[in-house]
Amino acid sequence: MKQAEWQRSQQARVESLLSGVPFFNEVSRDDADQRALLLAGTRILEAAPGEVVIRAGAEASGLYFLLRGELWVLGEGTPPPVVYRVSPGEVFGALSLLLATPRSATLKVAEKVAEEDQAKPAVLARLSFADFDEPRVALFSLATRLALFHMLVHQIRWAVEVQRLAAPDAELEAALRKIPVYQGEKGTAQELAALREQARALAALLCRWNDHPRAGPAMT
Repeated sequence: MKQAEWQRSQQARVESLLSGVPFFNEVSRDDADQRALLLAGTRILEAAPGEVVIRAGAEASGLYFLLRGELWVLGEGTPPPVVYRVSPGEVFGALSLLLATPRSATLKVAEKVAEEDQAKPAVLARLSFADFDEPRVALFSLATRLALFHMLVHQIRWAVEVQRLAAPDAELEAALRKIPVYQGEKGTAQELAALREQARALAALLCRWNDHPRAGPAMT
């Protein structure tokens, strides 16, 4: 995986790719200064078909968005089976960041599985999660950090619902109901603190559901 050589010279291409991610769209629409900071802090990466982009057990620091191509999440076995496919616009790598654990799965760019298939490279965006979670220097505004955590909570809750339907489990469903939903004033530091806590609680629950014998991974 390497940084795209064209990131600085083809700004319109970068912005077109990022427009497929709702989080980037929201920040770009609401605040021009934050949009500039976000673009400056985003690394555009390219990976060839079959190339590993995240390896299970590795230390986690970056939050990723798939912009072009397809990624395979690999399970255990020889050869390892494809247990989930990441599509453009999806965020990945969030669970290990939220839970401060090593990467839980290996992800690689989709390969040819039949002679008539055409394997395509992947284009990804990478952000430093620490810049949004507990930054030493406040680069991003409260509104931008809220937008990121709203996105993470929405994505993880959706994945939990997918697993709940695929593998009903009374104990896990009871744990889901106990996760508090913020009811206070919007756009505040208190809301951000609640969203950070909610995202971590949902991530821990999703990891438990991903290990359920009747369910496969729904998000990484």
